[in-house]
Amino acid sequence: METAEGSAVDWTRLPANVLRSVSGRLADPQDFVRFRSACPAWRLAVPEDGHRRFFHPWIVESSDLDDDSGNVLFYSPASGEYHVIHVAALEGKRVAGYGTGLLLGIDTADELSAVLVNPLTAESAAAPRLPERFRGTPVYGFATDYDPAGDGEAVVAVVYDRPAGGQARGSVALWRRRRDAGAGWATVPAQTFWMRMPQLRARLLAHGPQVVEAEEAAIAAVNGHAHGHVEWIPGMRGAHVVEHNGHARVLVRLEQPAAVIGGGVAVKPGDTLPRVSFELRNTVDPEGDAVEWASAPELQGKVILQSQDSICHVLPASFGLSGNSVYFLSWQRQEVVVDEDGGVGDCEPFGYFLCRWDVIKGIATVVEKLPGDWDRQKPGRWFLPTFKY
Repeated sequence: METAEGSAVDWTRLPANVLRSVSGRLADPQDFVRFRSACPAWRLAVPEDGHRRFFHPWIVESSDLDDDSGNVLFYSPASGEYHVIHVAALEGKRVAGYGTGLLLGIDTADELSAVLVNPLTAESAAAPRLPERFRGTPVYGFATDYDPAGDGEAVVAVVYDRPAGGQARGSVALWRRRRDAGAGWATVPAQTFWMRMPQLRARLLAHGPQVVEAEEAAIAAVNGHAHGHVEWIPGMRGAHVVEHNGHARVLVRLEQPAAVIGGGVAVKPGDTLPRVSFELRNTVDPEGDAVEWASAPELQGKVILQSQDSICHVLPASFGLSGNSVYFLSWQRQEVVVDEDGGVGDCEPFGYFLCRWDVIKGIATVVEKLPGDWDRQKPGRWFLPTFKY
């Protein structure tokens, strides 16, 4: 390339700090990959494993019990593009958990065999065999490394059993994946787990699964699980746990059926959703009282990502995501169809929309419709892409 003065510019010789500054502003990981592939000099200046900051979150299409192809569909709100990534380590496995940068796969032929996979790097780590008590029921889970921009020496995978009927079975298994630790799972009572995630996670990382399991068994023998006892799994009664900076809160999604306001009002980006609201609580108890946003200082100014049957992700406000907001996915009737002559036709079937709840104003609005035909039987969940392993 030549400048206006006619002199050639050698883009391969741009200073490394300039290249890192530019790459650090790329919101989508696929753009980051393209940037590094421009030439060897750029790839050397911006190492993949040194990229320790947040990308814009993706939305991943949830799998079903019969899908063990290894193909995973992602949508990037930042670029408006879909990405189908084939993950060889997930062949023969169903995707059972969606964590921070990681997917949890459960073998379809061996329900006690699990693997953690980073779909961007294709790196995987086989987990120890799940405890025998998880045999015979669908197993779901998530990874709880909530700082993909940090050092991330440890990843905790959490697995819980959720049989048909929605009743909790009382078991949660935790595993720490560390380079220097090959210990197995710690199994603890579900009734006492969810609101104590930060404490249990810290103890697991510090002391290992055997110590945590023994301590929890001793507590159960004395208290009979009285502390925090509630039959609950992620998403039950619209309650979603928010774990951040050593605190565990509960975000409750309140949504009236469309029929309450007249049978499916069509929406488009920018419209409000008066029938959707959120409450913050300090307990998963369905009768718990709502707490003011000011009473959760660790969440102020942050972005909360909420999706179905899942715990929440907490991010700093960045890449167009506003602080003091909950971003969620919702099925809504689409905008009215206009034909070629300008006439107004019927409403389209329900579409899948990205929406935002403004915590301060208490208003839910539509951000965008996810393009394409999203499978209603496979609702989307948030996924935080990262190249960190």
